[in-house]
Amino acid sequence: MLSRLCIFHNRCFFKSFVNAGILFTAILTLTVESKVTVAQEADPGNRPRTQELLPETTVALIQIDDFRDMVGKLQETSFGQMTRDEAIAPLLDGLWDEARLAYNDVEADIGVTLDDIQELPSGEMTFAIIAPRRQSPEYMLIIELDTESGAGERILERGREVIAAETGEPITTEESEDGIEYETFNAAGKNFKFFEKDGLMVGCSSAEELDAFVDRWMEREVEKVRPLTSNRKFVTIMNRCLGNNEIEPEARFFIDPIGLARSATRGNFAAQAAINFLPIIGLDGLLGVGGSMLLSEDDFESVVHGHILLSNPRKGVLEMLALKPTDYQPEPWLPADTATYMTTSWDVDQLLAELSKMVDLYQNGEGLVDEWIDGNINERIQMDLKEDVLAHLTGRVTYAEWIAPPMALNSQVQMFAMELSDPEAFEESFESIIQITTRQNRRGDDDEGDDDNQESWMSTSEYKGFKTWTISQATMDRQQERRSERRARFREQNPERNFQEEENPEVESMRMEMRPRPAMAIVGNYLLFSWSSRSMDFIEHAIDTADGEEMPMSEDDKFMEVQRKMTRLLRSDMPCAMTYQNPEHAFRMLFELAGSEQTQSFLSSQIEDNPVLSGIQSRFAENPLPDFDEMKGYFRPTGGFVVSDDTGYHFLAFSMKAENEEE
Repeated sequence: MLSRLCIFHNRCFFKSFVNAGILFTAILTLTVESKVTVAQEADPGNRPRTQELLPETTVALIQIDDFRDMVGKLQETSFGQMTRDEAIAPLLDGLWDEARLAYNDVEADIGVTLDDIQELPSGEMTFAIIAPRRQSPEYMLIIELDTESGAGERILERGREVIAAETGEPITTEESEDGIEYETFNAAGKNFKFFEKDGLMVGCSSAEELDAFVDRWMEREVEKVRPLTSNRKFVTIMNRCLGNNEIEPEARFFIDPIGLARSATRGNFAAQAAINFLPIIGLDGLLGVGGSMLLSEDDFESVVHGHILLSNPRKGVLEMLALKPTDYQPEPWLPADTATYMTTSWDVDQLLAELSKMVDLYQNGEGLVDEWIDGNINERIQMDLKEDVLAHLTGRVTYAEWIAPPMALNSQVQMFAMELSDPEAFEESFESIIQITTRQNRRGDDDEGDDDNQESWMSTSEYKGFKTWTISQATMDRQQERRSERRARFREQNPERNFQEEENPEVESMRMEMRPRPAMAIVGNYLLFSWSSRSMDFIEHAIDTADGEEMPMSEDDKFMEVQRKMTRLLRSDMPCAMTYQNPEHAFRMLFELAGSEQTQSFLSSQIEDNPVLSGIQSRFAENPLPDFDEMKGYFRPTGGFVVSDDTGYHFLAFSMKAENEEE
């Protein structure tokens, strides 16, 4: 099923949308079906925490403390509650039945039932990468099994059969002095060893690391290597990612990127040389990255922490991209129905200064960046990039997504905005660049020659007193003509390939509608730039908002509630970046498109000889998606921010519980 869906996905964006919807509903359905049962499980209290058993040389870790407990909490989130809503539950049950039917076709080959797969993880799940000193990385997997259902043992037995068949060698067993039965097999040039004890299955690609794991479990001293809880990088990051009142998270991750890279590339001279280059650009100061997820914490439905641990002082790239703390408020042109909003700011002068230092240090020169800008940019645009363009940027940048009505495949529109210190001076420079590059394009276009009547590559227009720029239709036509010529040559060079689908008029029409058409405008103190097929729709919507005809985000009730929560969490700190999302807008588009006649018609044309997609379509026909207004209450807005301190950058994102959202 997955391979068929992947092929289906790659052929056009429309099919990608369909697959995304199917994947989403399948995940929700799995959440519904994953019942939290009470079974005989290993008691975590009988052993130390996994962090105390792993070595300090662990360079990557993904850990779920209790899988079933986490699933139970996920069922209480707004998404989990939605899966039990009688308006959509029959559809999800039907999709789950289709998944079962699809799995039945491969169950005999896999040798494991779907019920066994669901029952396998009962408690902790951990995957770790260990980098022993001066050695290649080793891998460890830890899964807490349900000892009552027997699902874990059945899957292990099937795994033994597969391993023996693939390697051609039997799995050997031996019992240690501790009474632990070890099983060993060779694969991919490594000697894998695993055991099961007190409902915990532990496997590792290194017998030495597994023995050390058991020694710590048995409270025996391991020479020269301390436990992970002594790793300062890990401890610092995890301490910053605890919940309120130091609540342990449901899931956590940690990675030491440089330590992992050094271990993984051992023996590769070129890769090691590249790693040794990191101090020159300051990336050796990236000490670690980690995070955690907490569910149902206080009045939040979920809280996600992330932390980038940096050395102090910072230098090179880390100093160049330093974010500026400030009081971030939504721009006056930002509409209330924006689906996604992210904003931050950089010091442009510092960015350029640090970039120059790094280049000069690497090339053993002086002023090389300025020299390159003069020869490659200033000469072409016939002005000073720093003085006439970059000097007018304050450093604040914003990214926004909006769902343009009426709903269509290209309704999702992205926008990037930069704050200007002198909009008029910037506009003058920008207009000059357009004129200069247009003349250069005329001289360099072999097809058009020196035709002075050739249209500019940018078209200028006006909307409610605001000047706008967009890629001209003539430029779009020339680009399309060149694409058509390249496709024609490709067909000639590949006569054996079937191009029937690419020549489908309906597919070609959708492809044309999805073509990006970048557009720009200066609204207030901001340069707005959108690169979607409906770019101008978003720019005009932003102008309407700035003109007072549409509600701005700063006055939206949902945004203001998120902002209040953010202020409470920040206390006296100033954010150096912030985010806001209202998933209601994006999911409204998915609901409406999934139920549209165009979608059903196109899907029908693609399901011939595909029983999986045919079954999915029949389930949607039997139980259509409900009207989105009945479901929109399940989609809660989320917020997040980044703060900077001596240890690095800390990110916190949250979603609110339903009872705390103002209707």
